[in-house]
Amino acid sequence: MTYLYELLKQLISSLLLSVDSVVQNFGISIIIATIIVRIILLPLTLKQDKSMKAMKKIQPELEALKEKYGNDKQLLNQKTMELYQKHKVNPAGGCLPLIIQLPILFALFGVLRGGIIPEDSKFLWLELTKPDPFYIFPLLNGAVSFFQQKLMGNSDNPQMKNMMYMFPIMMIFISYKMPGGLQLYWLTSSLTAVLQQYFIMKKGD
Repeated sequence: MTYLYELLKQLISSLLLSVDSVVQNFGISIIIATIIVRIILLPLTLKQDKSMKAMKKIQPELEALKEKYGNDKQLLNQKTMELYQKHKVNPAGGCLPLIIQLPILFALFGVLRGGIIPEDSKFLWLELTKPDPFYIFPLLNGAVSFFQQKLMGNSDNPQMKNMMYMFPIMMIFISYKMPGGLQLYWLTSSLTAVLQQYFIMKKGD
């Protein structure tokens, strides 16, 4: 696993440096490399979305099974598996693409954290090796995170509604001391994810 992670980091480092050799601005290089990685991961995102929609579609039937067989756990599990087979739904189908994506995104994060950013790199007002002095990027990250939660349509669930407000605050708190390069990556990745989710939902409609 460590070998795979290091290999991913090497590949992403090469991508970043290759892009930077062309654009000659490390901030723009981070943006482009992050978008490229997100595009590469798009098929997995689509697969995850498809699986989640399939699970959502059979949710009423799952609830009915719980009411009917709730007192017999073994029978409930059996009927649940039969329902999955009937609708050709894999309950782990929504998790697997995410599990595959995370090491790649963590590797990109690790590369940026590992000192690849030149000391004198700047993007707009940001010094990419130092935190945002005006806290604009952490606030933007929090705002995008809130919008992302809203877009996913979880606001009807009381617990998820609380998370919708708590998670962006956590994002701001976590990211405000991060180097500007990491904040730029985080914002680009989140914005790309929001755009992808928007178009996936629009296509579904």
